[in-house]
Amino acid sequence: MEMKWLPATAGLVMCLMFLLLPSAMAAPLGDGRLPGVTDAMLKADFWLAKLPAPRQLILDPAGIGSFNQAIVQALPRAVVDLDAFPATMSRAGLRQWLAADRLPRGEERYSDGTLLTAGFYDQLEQNMNLHAIRELNPVSWGFVVRRSDLRTFPTDAAASEDDESDEFDLFQETAVNIAEPVAVLHRSTDGKWVFVQLVNYRGWLRTEDVALAVDRQTWQARRSLPFLVITGTKVAPRDTVMGKPVAEWRAGMGAKLPFFGMEKEGYRIEIPRRDAQGGVIWQKAWIHGKADVSVGYLPYTRANILRQAFKMLGEHYGWGGLNEGRDCSSFIMDIYNVFGIRAPRNADQQEAVPGRRISLRGVNDAADRYALLAQAESGATLHMRNHVMLYLGEHNGKHYAIHSLGSYGDASRPRSDGSLPRIGVMQIVVGDLDLPLRSGRRFIEVLTSVNQWQP
Repeated sequence: MEMKWLPATAGLVMCLMFLLLPSAMAAPLGDGRLPGVTDAMLKADFWLAKLPAPRQLILDPAGIGSFNQAIVQALPRAVVDLDAFPATMSRAGLRQWLAADRLPRGEERYSDGTLLTAGFYDQLEQNMNLHAIRELNPVSWGFVVRRSDLRTFPTDAAASEDDESDEFDLFQETAVNIAEPVAVLHRSTDGKWVFVQLVNYRGWLRTEDVALAVDRQTWQARRSLPFLVITGTKVAPRDTVMGKPVAEWRAGMGAKLPFFGMEKEGYRIEIPRRDAQGGVIWQKAWIHGKADVSVGYLPYTRANILRQAFKMLGEHYGWGGLNEGRDCSSFIMDIYNVFGIRAPRNADQQEAVPGRRISLRGVNDAADRYALLAQAESGATLHMRNHVMLYLGEHNGKHYAIHSLGSYGDASRPRSDGSLPRIGVMQIVVGDLDLPLRSGRRFIEVLTSVNQWQP
């Protein structure tokens, strides 16, 4: 995801250059394969076999802690330390974050095929409850009780540029995992929404999806308990050791759940629930002992980076996490979260992570670009305008990446201006960097940098 015009971090344009014109989208590939990719290349082991020491630790827990501090310092508007977050918000600061002046009144937007009117925006601004903001506004502390959608404004209504589809809803910011800690900053006029700060985002969540702790100390104490990390793409806890998974409790990759040891054949955890007064209560739950989880964070190795990435191969693209999919930057974020790294949410922020960056700006020759790319290790992020990929390595003279891709260009049917027709993908796929874009240029020609996430 790339930044858009809206609130928290100014919003996102999630890989927009690859996603327009859904009516022209081709049938899904199904197996995560792009042209020139063999069956063997669709496995993490193929790429790991090329590495001299794939299981060598990149950073230990202390090193990751220091790296996280560097990320917060380098990207203070994108990633925050919630433990150091202020207990009150000023009127000016809160109004700026709510961004009422950025409502897209002058743009043609649709919701369920209906044009959004001035009246809709008037009601939406009214629901932002700006008149209730005081000089100092106390912050509350809570947890998300189910997978939820973080919205730009307090509404479920979509804001699409397409009058036939809401698939690319520009009011959708990101998906939020169950048990995610939040700072609650403001409430909507109708009481149905709360404006929250996550570790790496701000926006509106449904009030019913957030449960509040008694106080900050209780909230922090809960977060300091031993935890289980979801390392599969999605895992649903059970209400008894041998019971059936509870769909509402499903947790995505990178989610953290309080862990209380093994019981029979399962991991004993607790799930946050919301009581009648909106407070948090913790319900016993279990995850099957063979589920794809880790007690504590996974060791930060190149082997684990690639294995996590390939678990998502073939999954559908999801704009801002819609329909439980992943866009280009949430794919990257979920991978790095399982190691305890505070990954920014958007693609341009991920490019700015203070790692070992190789700049490709001003390098025009593709051969020179490939020579620089060869200095990177598997698991680095590859950046271009509005898109991010995970580098896999070189094979038979070509360089490959795995990424959540909307489309690429059909080189067999070039237009007179050099542009190419769209071939829809809308999946997490493996492909080489000579693949053409719709502009007619190749991926390698438009990369801006390579970033290895380590000091």
